[in-house]
Amino acid sequence: MKVLLIYPHYSKTTNTFFRFLKNKIPPLGLLYIGSALKEKSHEVKIIDAEEKKIDLESLGKLTKNYNPQIIGISTTTPVFKRARETATYLKKILPNVPIIFGGPHLASFPKISLEFKEIDYGIIGEGEITICELVDAIEKKQDPGKIKGIVFRKNNEIIQTESREMIQDLNKISLPAWSLIDIRKYQDIMSKRDAFATMISSRGCPYNCFWCDPEGRFGKKFRARSADNMIKEIDLLYNKYGIREILFYDDTFTVDRQRVIDFCNTIIKQKFDLIWECRTRVNLVDEKLIKLMAKAGCYRIRFGIESGNEKILKFIRKGITKEQARNAIGWCKKYKIEIFTYFMLGLPTETEKTMKETIKFAIELNPDYTTFSPTIAFNRGNDLFKWAAEKGFIEKDYWERFVRGENISPYPQLKTDKLKEDTVRSYSKMAYRKFYLRPSFVLKKLSNYRNIKNLKKYLLIGIAFLFGKIEA
Repeated sequence: MKVLLIYPHYSKTTNTFFRFLKNKIPPLGLLYIGSALKEKSHEVKIIDAEEKKIDLESLGKLTKNYNPQIIGISTTTPVFKRARETATYLKKILPNVPIIFGGPHLASFPKISLEFKEIDYGIIGEGEITICELVDAIEKKQDPGKIKGIVFRKNNEIIQTESREMIQDLNKISLPAWSLIDIRKYQDIMSKRDAFATMISSRGCPYNCFWCDPEGRFGKKFRARSADNMIKEIDLLYNKYGIREILFYDDTFTVDRQRVIDFCNTIIKQKFDLIWECRTRVNLVDEKLIKLMAKAGCYRIRFGIESGNEKILKFIRKGITKEQARNAIGWCKKYKIEIFTYFMLGLPTETEKTMKETIKFAIELNPDYTTFSPTIAFNRGNDLFKWAAEKGFIEKDYWERFVRGENISPYPQLKTDKLKEDTVRSYSKMAYRKFYLRPSFVLKKLSNYRNIKNLKKYLLIGIAFLFGKIEA
C-alpha cells in the first residue's frame, strides 16, 4: 500500500532571527516506522512539514499529488491540536483515506484522541510491529480488534485493544529509513560540524524521577541496541550520507557501562572521523569511562542535575548528589568534553532561597552551557502532576481539557503555595543573566572561538539562551 507519514508543522516562531536559531531534528520515529513498512513491501513517503515550514494548503497539495492509501501522523501532546488540524484538513481532501495517529501522545490519551472523527486509528506505544499489522488489516479489510496496542472506532464506539509488549531485542528492528528524507536539511544549532544526524541506541529509563511519565512510549525497562548494531548504523550514516557528527537521543546513554566501552573501542579501532554527544546521569559515569568516551570522539555530554538543593533532589527522587555532579563535571573538564547541564526552577517544595542555591550551584559547576527551566506539569500520569493536582496547584482535568481543544497552555507552569508563576519566571530570566553574562565566562568563551564563523554562531547561541529560545 502507499503510506504517507507526516510530521506536522507546529512552530509559530515568526521572528526571522529566532527561526534561524531553531533546531531541525530528523523525525526518527517516522524513519523507524517507514523502515518497518518498507520491509513489508509497502511504498512509503515522509513529509516533514515542520522542517519544510509549509502550511496546510501546501501540505494538502503534496498529499493529494502522492495520493496515499493510508496517512500516518506523529504527535506529542503539546502539538496535538496542530496535528488534529492537519488531519481535519487532509480528511476533507481525501475523505476515504484512513488516518492513523502515533507518537508519545497516544500512550497518555488514546480514547480521548479518537473522539475526533477525523482520526481513525491510534497506535499506543512502540509502533514498528503494530503499524505493519494495522496496515495489513486495513489492506485486507479485516477487523483490527485483535491487533494489540491500538485504539479505533467501530459503530461509533471507541475501542482500545490489549496492550502490546515492549520490543525486547532492539537489534531486530530495522535501521531508520534515512533514504526517505534529505538528511542534509537537518541541523542542530549547537553542533560542531555541518554533516549531522541523530541516533537512538536504547529505549526506556530505569530511574524514577518525580516527573517521569510511567505511561511513556518506551517504558521504564532499559533496553539497548548492541555496540555492533550501533556501529552498523554509524557505518551507513558515515559512508553513504557523509555524516560526521551524531547526537544520541537516548534518555540515559551510559546505563550499560560495558556496552558503551565496547562501542567506544570499536569507534577507535575503525578510526571514524566522527564526533558525538549524548545524555546521561552524573551517577552513571566515572573517570575511566569519560576518558575512553573522549578518546572515541565524544565532545559533549548533557546532564540533568535539576537542583542545587540536596533536600529537593531527594524529594524529586533524582537519585544523585551534588558531589556526584561535581565529580562528573570535573572529569569532563579534565578530558576536554563540553558540558551541558539542565536545571529546573519552581520544583515541589521550592522557595526563593532554594532557587538561589540552584543558580549558585550552576555557576560553581561552570558548565559550557546550561538551562534554567520553569517546572512544567506535563502529563496527567506522572507523580509531579498528581502531587500538584492533589495540592490544588493545577486542575485535575487540565490535560483532558487541553486535548479536547480548550484554549489553555500546552506548557502549564507549576505554581505552589510558596511560589507564584511570575516569581519562577523572573528567577529563570535572572539565572540566565547571572550565568551567561559573567565577564569571566564571556571572556573564556570568546577566547575559545578564533574562527569568525564559529564566534558568530556562539554569540547567536548565547543570545538565544538569554531569550529562552534554545530547545533542550
